[in-house]
Formats: sequence, C-alpha cells, structure tokens
Amino acid sequence: MNSTRHPSLEILHEDSDFCAVTKPSGFSTVSERWDSSALCLIDLLWNHWKESDPDAPRPHVVHRLDKETTGVILFARNGTAQTHLRNQFMERTVKKTYGALVEGLPDPPRGESVIHVEKNPSRPGSMRFHSSGKECRSQYQLLEAFRDHSWVEIQPLTGRTHQVRLTMLDLGTPCCCDNLYGTGTPLLLSSFKRDYRAGRDGVERPLLNRLGLHALSIQFRHPATEIEMKLESGLPKDLAASLRQLRRWGTL
Repeated sequence: MNSTRHPSLEILHEDSDFCAVTKPSGFSTVSERWDSSALCLIDLLWNHWKESDPDAPRPHVVHRLDKETTGVILFARNGTAQTHLRNQFMERTVKKTYGALVEGLPDPPRGESVIHVEKNPSRPGSMRFHSSGKECRSQYQLLEAFRDHSWVEIQPLTGRTHQVRLTMLDLGTPCCCDNLYGTGTPLLLSSFKRDYRAGRDGVERPLLNRLGLHALSIQFRHPATEIEMKLESGLPKDLAASLRQLRRWGTL
C-alpha cells in the first residue's frame, strides 16, 4: 500500500496484520501514567482506523519510541501478528536504523559501541551506566561532519531503553537538544552562522527544539507472509531544516 497522510500521522504501510506509521515528535507511544488524558500515538492511529471501521480494535503495541523521537514505528492489528513481530524483536532479527544529530564529532568516526546500563533510581524515567547493567550493543558511523555538530547513523543490535541516546553520550557526542542526557540547549542558527542577524522582531526561533533523533528505517519479516520488508521514514521538517542550514553555514 502506498504511503498516505492523515492529520498528524503519516501511514507508511497498512494491511490486515500490521500498520507502520511515522511517529511525530511530542507524542508518547502509549498513554503516560502521569498524564493519561494526553493524546498518544496509539490513540491517533486508532482514530484513523475508526474512520473506516467504527468497530476497529485498538492497535497492539509492538515496540516504542521515546516521546520526542520521530520516525518509523510498527503496530499490530491482531494478537497473532503482535506476538510474531515481538518475537522478532526478542530474537534480535529486526534491523533498526536511526539518524542522530549530535553535538561534536564521534571518535573514531565509526565502530561498534558496547555499554552496560540500568535504571537510574535517583532520576525516574532515565537510565545510567553501570558495569553490572544490561548490555547495549550498537554499530554507528559518521555520515556528515560539521564544525560543532555531526549527523550519525546508528544501528542498535540490542533493544534497551534510551540505547541510542546513551550510546551517543558514551561517545562524548550527546544528541542535540537532549534534556535528559545532554545539555538540552536548542539548536540556533546564530550558534554556527557567524554573521547571523535576527529578523525584524529581534527574536530568534530555534532550528531544533526537541531531541535530534529520528528512526530512519526498520527491516523485519511480515508477520503473516514471512516476506522480508524494509520501511523508511523521511526526515521531519525541523531536522531537515537543521541539516540544510548546517551544510550551508556550519561546515568545518
């Protein structure tokens, strides 16, 4: 099925077994315990399904993306498909690729990262490095180097909470605008364009004001046909604009 758009939601693929969408920033995958009234991604998708079938069952969660992360994510349409897809994640046969806009340049520019993490008891909702924690294994490579930032591709080989963000932090290059593991500072054009001048109102609006992380693609087996599939999600406007300006004004 061809990619179609829905208000606040882009459908990448949809059939009787599963649905793949581009997750927008600012939506949790499922309802948050501390704010169950907030609209989440599963609600957006369910509303979309109910437009054509008022009795459509609620989507089944397969995996999750952080609230500010954008990109491709899968939902099952029935319990059998959910189990099949989740098993692929557990067996680590799913290939996920992320793009991260980070501060600084990773050294070396490519390699395999192995870290160990556990829940951070002093900061609920976050993780911390710990030698006895769960292993996080990721492959990464520098795609583009700028003066103070870089665009990096990461393929997590395990599936730990905040794995990509922690991997980049361990490399000394935290994701841009990461308020949990980085500085949280918005990306401003004035920070790398030397002759920057504000507009008439004198107010500079950030190029990027949320986590600079995007799930570029996911490769897996169809839960019914076993056919290998690869689904991709284009960059959202804020990340695309940030890269465009960095290529123009932030080069080495």
